[in-house]
Amino acid sequence: MRDLGAELAYLTMSLGRKYAEEVSNGRALPNGAIVAEIDASPFRFDDEERAEVMRALEASFTQTQTRGYSVFSDFKPWLKDCSASIDFYYWNRLKRYYLEGGSLAAPVVATLDAVTDQILDFSGNPLTSGTGSRRGMVMGHVQSGKTTNYSALICKAADAGYRTIILLAGITNSLRAQTQERLDETFIGKKSIFHALAAEPLPILTYAMKKRFPAYGTSRDKDFTRDKNGGVVFSLAAHNEPIIFVCKKNKAPLSKLRDWLIEQGHGQMITSPLLLIDDEADNASINTSKDPKATTAINAVIREIMALFERHSYIGYTATPFANIFIDPDTNDEMLKDDLFPKHFIKTLDPPNTYVGASRVFADDGDLREPMVKVVKDYAPHLPLNHQAGHPVTLPPSLLTAVRVFLLTRAIRILRGQGRQHCTMMINVSRFNAIQEKLHGEVYIYLQTLQNAAALAMGPEALRDPVIAQFKEDFDREFGECGATFDAIRTVLADAARVQLVTVNMKGGTLDYRAHRENGLHVITIGGLALSRGLTLEGLTVSYILRNTAASDTLMQMARWFGYRPGYEDVCRVYLPLLALNHYREINGAIEELRDEVRRMHGLGMTPEHFGLKVRESPTAIRITAANKMRTATQMKIAQDYSMRHLEGYILPNNQQINERNLNAVRAFIAELGAPSPDKSTVQAEVWEQKPGRSVMTLLEGFSFSAAHGDLGPISGNVSLFHDYFADRVRDEMSEWDVALPHPASGEAKPVLRCDLSFPLRTRASGDVVDGGFRVTGGRNRVADPNDAQIGLTQDEIDAGNAEKASGGLRGDKAYCAQRIRPMLLIHVFTTGPGLSNLELEGPVVTLSFCLPRTEKATSERSYQVNAVYRKQVEEAFTREDEDDDDAVQAGKI
Repeated sequence: MRDLGAELAYLTMSLGRKYAEEVSNGRALPNGAIVAEIDASPFRFDDEERAEVMRALEASFTQTQTRGYSVFSDFKPWLKDCSASIDFYYWNRLKRYYLEGGSLAAPVVATLDAVTDQILDFSGNPLTSGTGSRRGMVMGHVQSGKTTNYSALICKAADAGYRTIILLAGITNSLRAQTQERLDETFIGKKSIFHALAAEPLPILTYAMKKRFPAYGTSRDKDFTRDKNGGVVFSLAAHNEPIIFVCKKNKAPLSKLRDWLIEQGHGQMITSPLLLIDDEADNASINTSKDPKATTAINAVIREIMALFERHSYIGYTATPFANIFIDPDTNDEMLKDDLFPKHFIKTLDPPNTYVGASRVFADDGDLREPMVKVVKDYAPHLPLNHQAGHPVTLPPSLLTAVRVFLLTRAIRILRGQGRQHCTMMINVSRFNAIQEKLHGEVYIYLQTLQNAAALAMGPEALRDPVIAQFKEDFDREFGECGATFDAIRTVLADAARVQLVTVNMKGGTLDYRAHRENGLHVITIGGLALSRGLTLEGLTVSYILRNTAASDTLMQMARWFGYRPGYEDVCRVYLPLLALNHYREINGAIEELRDEVRRMHGLGMTPEHFGLKVRESPTAIRITAANKMRTATQMKIAQDYSMRHLEGYILPNNQQINERNLNAVRAFIAELGAPSPDKSTVQAEVWEQKPGRSVMTLLEGFSFSAAHGDLGPISGNVSLFHDYFADRVRDEMSEWDVALPHPASGEAKPVLRCDLSFPLRTRASGDVVDGGFRVTGGRNRVADPNDAQIGLTQDEIDAGNAEKASGGLRGDKAYCAQRIRPMLLIHVFTTGPGLSNLELEGPVVTLSFCLPRTEKATSERSYQVNAVYRKQVEEAFTREDEDDDDAVQAGKI
């Protein structure tokens, strides 16, 4: 199929222009509009091309996007009343650029308009006299369009009267330069190059009758500097238009900017209003000083810059907001007083329905999980996750496969008419530059082999070539239903194999997608930190990642494959170890819980203060709040909230004697329960109602969980976090419990726990042994069946839980736990599957889980002298890994 890029651009622009107003006002694109536009166009397509054009246009013009939720305080709306007097020059120009240029679908632009109006409203009126300060956070998704959002916000803020705009753009030169170029295209209107004889205009200028340009204090190739040969030489007051600075989060350039601003104030506070946008706000900006009276260098400079302006607004943009929510974790008062805590508003951004994100890729029910994710198991002999810079490098067979698969995806995209679009493969396997360089050489050699074979792919004996045979095997396995045949693939394989190989790290290497706009950049890129946060890899189709970090923000930001993949999301592939897959699943769940909490508190009218305090008691909070203090600390202050949770005992000691003691403890407990409740018991569970909480407490105290279980395992003596939560409520909220013993509906019944109580046993065939503990079902952190949380509920309560989930409220088991009036203890008795290595447990294995209702009591904060196992768990789970050369980062070399 011929390349259809030009035709699609024309049709997209034409449709966007005709129907922008209708879609912006909430009216759907009329039926038949796309067909009519194609028929009326000057182009002629064969059947295959017409189908491809239809599919591409439908994907663009049937996008939907909701507006997200927000919590806020101390907010007085002003924008609606002032809009009539504001000349929205920069925003109207950008809106036309998006709509008529076809780069964003009209429904997305409509949502963008509404959402940025709300954020600007939260940020405060820049023309209000006197001093004022606003702090907020915008919570997006990785690669979901945060740059587009703050580009629109910057345009509107400039129109509304914010005179100085500072955009903090990551910690690397490559990311800062990329962001500067994006702002050139969407706001400045020309290439930002100091002392250029004639600044090169950019396409956005054609979308306004008159030409206006903001001033800029940074350029494409230079961060803020006072160098007269390539930096700012003017005064802040010398411009009628706003001025923008796009700065790296590094102490040196930020300090220079602060000092220059001090001079501009002439010893006084600057009266013109400041908007400071902090991209990737969880990275480097937060004060993580161990001394509560001190601040880290970058955090201090950011605060000092804002303090120079009478009116200033700070907005942090991030997809991984843990650090921002848990600022100053020692006490609640310190958190709320911190200068960067988003005390005035938190806004969540919802991506369009076409976004490929963590939930679609990593959630157990994600629609892209099965085709996209490939678990890598063969890396250890070649390049273990823990290695040093001098480790020898050989390519794992899975990486060779991934390179071949990338060339196949490129071939498929050529056949789909996308041959002139960007197409990228990412290899991120080491933080060491030396390893990256060795890997470059090995991949280069293998790529030559593939290119040589591809050049002869159409020969009569081609299928006998072992390399072509591997290509065919890969194609049949991965892409048999992609709509193409391998014979068709062979016709374009030589072209598909002509890709570049680039290493991007502190020593150099760039990905200049804009220089290859006409024909596309087709590249395999190797790197570490430079590929791990913020940098957009255009047309990313195949990712190969081997990293041992479990830091929530670092790991999620490595997922450069999130984003928009119109017309090729079905051929995208991600190769990663099982450990990383399990981490991604858990981290995605934690982030979605934060988003759910904003949604819930939005409905209740709560504030960011309530949100911050509530989330700090969440399961995620323990590891996050402790992370910055854990390297030397042995004492932790923890307030853990288990409200509406199904807390599962998924890690058990890998010791048969302990298992026997656990079984005996459960037998003693069951013996005192009497007969099950006949109206609640079913063929799949025995249920006892309204049993004493003291008896459940006695069982819990006599039951042993692995120390690796952060909630149920002992962390301070023999005390667990859940034990203390339960102890605070055993006299009131948890004075009565329901008890359930789930089991299969059929099978051989055995009297395992009581001679008069026989039931079949479940089987748990998967699992692993980690740090002396048996993790049931491996990394999924589950031991219960999917419907166990519904046991004992009435049909009305189950229906209410289903409705809660369907409405986008509470997720998973939480929706059913929220319906309970009493907590429920689940007793799980099962046999293990054969072949589980290093497993010492035999016969029936027993564990517990707890379905907990809402709590009406605030969680008490306690100080724990944590044990070494728990401290190690926290350190490993959420301590940021030192990537690449940390000294180079601090010195501003990357």
